Parts: sequence; structure tokens; C-alpha cells
Amino acid sequence: MNQKGFASIAELTELLDVSKPTVLRDLLKLEEQQLIIRTYGGAASLHKGTNFEPRHSEKERQAAENKEMIAQLALTFIHPGETILLDSGSTALMLAKQLVKAKNITVITNDIKSAMCLCENEAIDLVVLGGQRRRGVYSLVGPFTEMLLQNLNVDKVFLGADAVDIQKGITNSNIDELNIKKGMIAIAKEVILLADSSKFEQVAFSHIANLDVLDAIITDRHIEQKGVLKALQEKGIYVHIAGKVQKGGKEEPK
Repeated sequence: MNQKGFASIAELTELLDVSKPTVLRDLLKLEEQQLIIRTYGGAASLHKGTNFEPRHSEKERQAAENKEMIAQLALTFIHPGETILLDSGSTALMLAKQLVKAKNITVITNDIKSAMCLCENEAIDLVVLGGQRRRGVYSLVGPFTEMLLQNLNVDKVFLGADAVDIQKGITNSNIDELNIKKGMIAIAKEVILLADSSKFEQVAFSHIANLDVLDAIITDRHIEQKGVLKALQEKGIYVHIAGKVQKGGKEEPK
């Protein structure tokens, strides 16, 4: 898996000359030890290749606690009267769930799950960007989505990404969402990246933008264990760390 990035259950069964139940049990143990990521039909290396993208259900499981804290902190950036744009993805979905009690804001999204969550709140003006659903996930993409974006203006976009690197910038594992994300950046007064610490020091297949388009990054406290925090701050990017213990024993909002 580390050599190829991904291995199917059938491939592992043949390679190791064992039964399918044995492979499934072993994959479960490896995932519990945080050595692999189980996916539909197989498993992927944590040192994944640039074109690997887990299914939406796996994305929701990965670093769920960190993503929830990021979403809770992101909620404090949203004020009454604002129009915000929510990118697709599991962290943005967490933020959508935090908005169930929000009032007097307009939310635009191209994510079906986020839209379903937000439509429960009658105090939010919800705009869903139409388009074609990407297979395996819940985002809407395509020329219709791009056209709608070009006619909008928003106060803040909460952007998602598969990978963040100081040199390579913000990158994604697929090209289907590339123009959508670029369009989101173009229409926003303020660009805020929601990315848990596992996304940093990684490079994915398609380039979205350089880091200088960002006004802020909201991430989790494990970012301090990586070597990128100082470099990000030197670029003038405000890095907000969810769950970080401040002086006096207080935590930033989760």
C-alpha cells in the first residue's frame, strides 16, 4: 500500500494467499493502529499519492474531533447580515451543522449534505448552487455551478482542500472541483481555509491557488507539531488554532 498508494481487497487476498475475512480483519487492525485508511473495496496508505481521494464517508471519519473543533471556531467568524460561501467537504459540513441556530445570514453552498442540514433553519437564506453531483461525494460541479458563481459576491468563503504546502500552495486530489474552488476564491472579500493538520505538508494532484490568496487558516492544535506554522505566519497569513490552550488555562473556542 505504501508503494502503490492503494490496494484492493481482491489484490491483497491473492497476494497474501489468505481469505477475504482475514484481509478485512487485518485492515481493521491496521486502521485502528492509524497505519492505513480503509476505503471502499480496499485500503490506502497514509502516505497517499497525489491523485488519491477517499470517499465522503471516510473523509467524515478522519480527524472528526479536530474538524468539529475547527468548525466551532469558524462559527465565531460569521456575523449577522453576512453572506457566506461554504465549500464542499467534511469540515464544511461540520460548520453547516454549527449553523443550525444561526440567524440573519445568507449561506451559499454546492454541497448537498450541507444544504440538507441548513434547510432545517428557516432563519437562514439558503442558496444551493446547481450542477452535476460528483460520484462518491456530495458536491455539485460543472459549467452550471461555475456560471452561477460568476454572478455572485460574498463576504467570506470557507474553503476546503485536500493538501496544503508552503511551496505548492493549496491543492486538490481531483480536477472536477478545480474551477469551482477558484471561482469561490474570486468572488469572496475574505478567503478562510478550513484544514485539519493532517492536510499540511502534503501535495495533491491539481493546483487551486497559492497561499497568498488566503486571509486566514483555521486548523487544529496538532499544526504546532509540524514545521509549517512559522512559515505560514511569515507569509502574513493569520493561523487560528482550534482548541489551543492559551495563557491562564483558557482554550480558544472549539
